[in-house]
Amino acid sequence: MLLSLYFVNTIIPFSNEQLLIINKGLKYIPPCQSRFYHRQPVEKIIEREYSRLYDENIKNLTDYTFSTRDKRAIEYFTEIKNLLEQLYTKPLPTKLKRHARYMYKMIKSMQRKLQKANIAVGQTDKSKLFFFIDAQEYQEKITNYMNKTNAYQEISSGICPLADNLHLVILLLDHLVQRNEITNEQYKQMYPNLKTLELAHIYFNLKVHKPEMSVRPIVASINAPARQISSFLDELLTPIYNYVTKDITFINGIDVVRKLQEYQQQGYLTSTTLFLTFDVADLYTMIPRDGAIAALTRFCQKYANNGKIGNIKVDTIIQLACVVLDTNSFAYKDKYYRQIKGGAMGSPFTMVLANIYMLEWEQKLIQHQKEHHEIYGRYIDDVFMTTNLSKEEILKELDETIITDSNIKITTSINQSLEYLDVTIENDNGNLKTSIYHKSASEPYILPFESDHPRHVHANIIYTALIRAARLCSTVEYFDMERLNTEMILLVNGYPPKFIQQHMKSFFMKYDAMNVPTELNSEAYQQLHHKLLYKETRREKETKIQNNDNLIQKKKKYEHKDQIYLHYTFENGPLLNFKKEYREIWQKYYVYPGSRLKNTRLILGTILNRTLQSLLIHKKPPRIMLTKMESSTGAVQTTTTKQFHH
Repeated sequence: MLLSLYFVNTIIPFSNEQLLIINKGLKYIPPCQSRFYHRQPVEKIIEREYSRLYDENIKNLTDYTFSTRDKRAIEYFTEIKNLLEQLYTKPLPTKLKRHARYMYKMIKSMQRKLQKANIAVGQTDKSKLFFFIDAQEYQEKITNYMNKTNAYQEISSGICPLADNLHLVILLLDHLVQRNEITNEQYKQMYPNLKTLELAHIYFNLKVHKPEMSVRPIVASINAPARQISSFLDELLTPIYNYVTKDITFINGIDVVRKLQEYQQQGYLTSTTLFLTFDVADLYTMIPRDGAIAALTRFCQKYANNGKIGNIKVDTIIQLACVVLDTNSFAYKDKYYRQIKGGAMGSPFTMVLANIYMLEWEQKLIQHQKEHHEIYGRYIDDVFMTTNLSKEEILKELDETIITDSNIKITTSINQSLEYLDVTIENDNGNLKTSIYHKSASEPYILPFESDHPRHVHANIIYTALIRAARLCSTVEYFDMERLNTEMILLVNGYPPKFIQQHMKSFFMKYDAMNVPTELNSEAYQQLHHKLLYKETRREKETKIQNNDNLIQKKKKYEHKDQIYLHYTFENGPLLNFKKEYREIWQKYYVYPGSRLKNTRLILGTILNRTLQSLLIHKKPPRIMLTKMESSTGAVQTTTTKQFHH
C-alpha cells in the first residue's frame, strides 16, 4: 500500500523496490550516510565533526572559566578525536552494511532515472508526500498561476538583481543609522550577511488537496540582502499584531475546540446553529503594494507610542518595509523575476503584512459576530465563524464585506458539520462533537521505524499522536477510533508491536487514565480530554505575548546556566555508542568533586543526515546564478565592490 507519494498523469520509471523506498516518505533518512553518500574521505568527515565539537566545547569551557589549553583540556580533546576516529572507521555489522549499501544504490539509481525522465518531483502542499507530475503539465500550472496573479515580472535585461538589491539595503541602513533613526546594534542586526549572500529562488508545491490542483509559490530567501530587515520587522510588529488580535486569531485546531466549548457552555449553540468557513485565495500574492503599505502605516500609527514602535519611528518602519518589498527578486529556472504584487511567501515580514491588511478588511465581520455573540477566528488565510442566522442572512453579511476589496477572493462552506484546520466539527442537534480531520492529501503518514533517527523521535511520535487525539476528540469513542487508527499506521510503518504498546501504556499511566483504553470509560476520558485540551501547547508557549508598556515582547534566547549543549551527527551503526562514550569522557575530565561543572547537565543534541526529500528533490538553481554581482548602475558596482572588500 503506497501512502507517501502522489502521481499526476504520469508514470515514473521506478521498480517496485524503488517505489517502496519512495513510500517511506519525505522525512525518511537512509542509514549510514557517512559510509556511502559523501564524496570526501572519512578523514574529512571526522575533521568536520571534531571541529564543531571543539568550537562548542571551547565556548562552553570559556563560559565556565575553564582553561582550554591546560593539560586537562588537551587530553580531553585528544580523547574526543580518538573516539570519533574509532567510531567512524569501525566496520559496520554485516546485515546493516548490506542494507545501507542496497539503499544507497537504489537511491542513486532513482536520482539517475529522474534526471533522464521528463518528470517533475516535489512536495505536495500542506503534507508530507512526494508528487510526481509530467514536467510540461507542471510548468503549465506554474505559468497559469503567474498569469492569474500578475504578481511576477520578468527582469528583461537578464541581469542578476542581487547587486542592486544589496545596494538598496545598504544605502537605506547607512542613511538611517547616520540620522540616528536606528541604533548601531539594530544596524548590525539588519545588515546583510555578505559571507552567505545570494539571491532568493522560487519553487512551487502542488496543491493536491484542491480540485484544480494548483500550485503554491515558496520563495527561499534566507540569504537574500533584505532578509535580516524582514526578520527585524517581523519581530517588531508580530507581537503587537498578536496582542491586538488575540481574541480573533486561532493558533491551531486545539484553540478552535476550546472556543467552541466555551461557546456551547455559554448557551449560544442551538440545534439550528450553522458553521461557516472561508479560505482566502492566494493571500500573499493578492495584496496590492500601495494598499498594504497604507494599511501598515495606519496600523503603526494606531498602536505607536509618541509616534514610535519601540524606539523606531513609524516613517522608518515604512521605509524598511518598502525596501523589503522593493527587493523581492528571485531566480526561477534560467531567468530572474521581480515580485510586483503582495509579499514573498517565505519572507518573515510577509505574514504580518498580510495579516495587517486582512485585519482592516475583516473589521465589519468581526464587529457583526461580536454583536451577535458569535465566533469569528482566522488562522492565516482560513476563517471560521458560527451563526444563528439563516444561511441566506449570513451569506448576505459576508457579501457586503467581500465587495469592499476586489483583491480578496474567497471560497465559502456553510453547514452544521464541516472541517476546519485539522478538526471535524459537528452540531448534533445542539450538542458539539469534534474529532480529528484526516486530510486525504497528507494522511496517513508516520516516519518509518527504520529511518535513521534517534529512538526518542519515534517514541515521541506515539506520544504526540495520542495527545492530539485526546485534545481534539470530544468522545471516548472518537478517541479510541483514533488510537486504533494510529496503531495501525504505526504497524504499517514498521513499528514493533511491543514498542507501540510500551509507549501507549506509558502515556495512559502518565495521565492516570489506564481505564480509558481498557474499559472505554467515558467519565475518565472526559477528565483526560479536559486536562489536555487546556494544557498549554508548545506553539502557544512560543507565541505567548507578554503585555508590557509598549506591547512588545523582546525575543529572548532560551538559556540555562545549569545546562551545556553540544551537537553531533546521529547515525546508526558504531556511532550509536557515541553519546554514551562521550558522556564518559566528559565525566572523566570535568565532573569531579569541587568542579564548577559538577551540577551542570550535558545535553547532546543530534544533527540528522539527509532525508529522502533532500536526496531526490532539487529546488535550487545553480549557485552561480544566485551569486552574480552584476549591476545596472556604476554606483551599485562601487558600493558592492567596496562592501565585499571590507
